[in-house]
Amino acid sequence: MSNFVRKYIKGDQSIWVIVVFLALVSLLTVYSATGSLAYKTQGGNTTYFMFKQLTFLLMGIGVIVVVHHIPYKYFVIFSVPALYISIFLLGLTLVSGQNLNEASRWFTVPGIGISFQPSEMAKLALIVYVARVLAQHQREEGPTEGAFWPIMIHTGIVCLLIFPENLSTAVLLAGVIMLMMFLGRVPFKYLFFTGFIGVAVVSLVLILAMNDIVLMDRAETWAARVERFIDDDQEVNEYGSDYQLTQSKIAIATGGILGKGPGNSDQRNFLPHPYSDFIYAIIAEEFGFLGALMVVVAYFFLLGRIGVIVSSSNRTFPAFMVLGLGLMLVIQAFVNMGVAVGIFPVTGQPLPLVSMGGTSILFTCFALGAIQTVSRHNQKVKDREKAAEARLAATEQSN
Repeated sequence: MSNFVRKYIKGDQSIWVIVVFLALVSLLTVYSATGSLAYKTQGGNTTYFMFKQLTFLLMGIGVIVVVHHIPYKYFVIFSVPALYISIFLLGLTLVSGQNLNEASRWFTVPGIGISFQPSEMAKLALIVYVARVLAQHQREEGPTEGAFWPIMIHTGIVCLLIFPENLSTAVLLAGVIMLMMFLGRVPFKYLFFTGFIGVAVVSLVLILAMNDIVLMDRAETWAARVERFIDDDQEVNEYGSDYQLTQSKIAIATGGILGKGPGNSDQRNFLPHPYSDFIYAIIAEEFGFLGALMVVVAYFFLLGRIGVIVSSSNRTFPAFMVLGLGLMLVIQAFVNMGVAVGIFPVTGQPLPLVSMGGTSILFTCFALGAIQTVSRHNQKVKDREKAAEARLAATEQSN
């Protein structure tokens, strides 16, 4: 086993530890949080969803192992085809996607019956494409103005296709791309006006939806969530975000310091989607403040290790790719946890590697595999440099 690990498990060892830790948290919490769902849909088989989650987690770890052995140059080569395939699938899903949770976000592969969310694929493809464009336009003498329009055109297309059914994902992705461009030295004046226009458009849509002028199916839901988040006195029901947030806060508050223990959650019976959108509340209830804090620390530590990988990269493309993928994962995690504690309106963002869901886990693991392939490359470069220094030292001694 140790020989297998040394041969096939490369990259940043701390990230591997984080992956295993979050996977264990996921298994324990999903098993507990899906109890009521199991009685409703699986005839009381309470282990069904746990083993299903275990299967996806093992597949995800396998994806990391495979992907982190792929040289990152292939990500450059396939970034454009992957982006255009993602755009095609997003458009197809928007027109004829499977309806789930009142949103057409799922695409079913014909003849196979496998469903997945093209938005997850699009996020990765766009980030890798942006990393490629930023790397191509880096200049020592000044900012990369030439990168702005190619990035904004493709980002605009992807976000506009995601926007009608999943506002939070579109906003999150746009924010990460803006951060990448800022760190890639795209002129700030371009970013400022782009951000201003984006905020204005989203605000306008929400205002029109609140006044029943825009009749987009999801716009009314977004507007209602924002209104309830701003005004705590509004009437709520079992489907309202205030109800969700109230149950989430009860779960967190009753967890105390050490929690009620695995499998002892009470709010899982009242909280909508306790195994996905609000899984952090169940973690806090069962494992307490200390357990919830450990999850937060794990994502902070992941961000730190990503920073180390970026700073160790000797080329711009892998640095930008790791930066973008890492920011997407960590920001999404903090948005999910922020929703659970009431910092943000309800968004529906899963907690990476923890929430139940095959699409999210597999694409998250693909992103982690891409991050680890850069770490593996950096280690190879470092080892070659050490070997060269050792040979030089030996030559000098022999002379």
